[in-house]
Amino acid sequence: MPPVIAIVFFGGWVAFAGATLFLLLGAYELHAMFVHKGWHPPSLLGVALGVDFLIAARLLVLRAAPDVVLLLLGGGISALILLTFAWLILTRRTIEGSLLDWALAMAGPFYLGWPLAFFLLLRGDTLGASTTGFWWMLALLFMVWTNDTFAFFTGHYLGHTKLAPHVSPAKTWEGFAGGLVFTVLAAFVFAIFLPTAFHQPLHVAWYHAVLLGVLVAIVGTIGDLAESLLKRGTGVKDSGRLVPGHGGILDRMDSPLFAVLIVFFFALYLHDLPWLLPH
Repeated sequence: MPPVIAIVFFGGWVAFAGATLFLLLGAYELHAMFVHKGWHPPSLLGVALGVDFLIAARLLVLRAAPDVVLLLLGGGISALILLTFAWLILTRRTIEGSLLDWALAMAGPFYLGWPLAFFLLLRGDTLGASTTGFWWMLALLFMVWTNDTFAFFTGHYLGHTKLAPHVSPAKTWEGFAGGLVFTVLAAFVFAIFLPTAFHQPLHVAWYHAVLLGVLVAIVGTIGDLAESLLKRGTGVKDSGRLVPGHGGILDRMDSPLFAVLIVFFFALYLHDLPWLLPH
């Protein structure tokens, strides 16, 4: 938690460096999971597109010309489609598994690089806590952490009805409900009360906080289950061993990767990201 909060505090190029590190570590774990299953996608090409997404987001925050950003995004995606097919056609002696490896190479940057780019867009460039981006990031992280924590405890003590037993046998509807309730409370604390107390209020009404908490709980749970699906599909218990007792970086990033998409567009709808608004 402390390194993540530090990255959120500094924003700008520090956040870009942090997002790039998370991308590289996550891509390494994802590729290792694929290899464990016997799949061998050209993951480095996907990593290149993930970095391209981060650069495009950084340029948007710095208010670069839209045509440059469009060139990066359109050119990067187009290049990945062409290069992955070319790589597989030229390097494989048989077509067995090639189509699956192509699909995995295409999916990787959208699972990792795309949402990581939205972290940069949400945070912005200004150092410190005197910007709405800092408080939106703080709200995002604490809502996700609250949802994970209280879903676990509620499910452990009260859970009976399985949520998605074919993906994650431990998840229950009771746990999901407990996480949702406390995530709504976290939305009130970190999106309304604390920013106002520190004289950096966000444009979040009480009904916005309720809706935001509900959406983050739902999407965060989907992110958690999506990573469980990846692990179950590749036959591994944890994505890696980077965090002792907690698994790999993907095991820590699963919910935030999905939740950031909701929080970003929520903040954009409320016009709380001035660095992305027209001059």
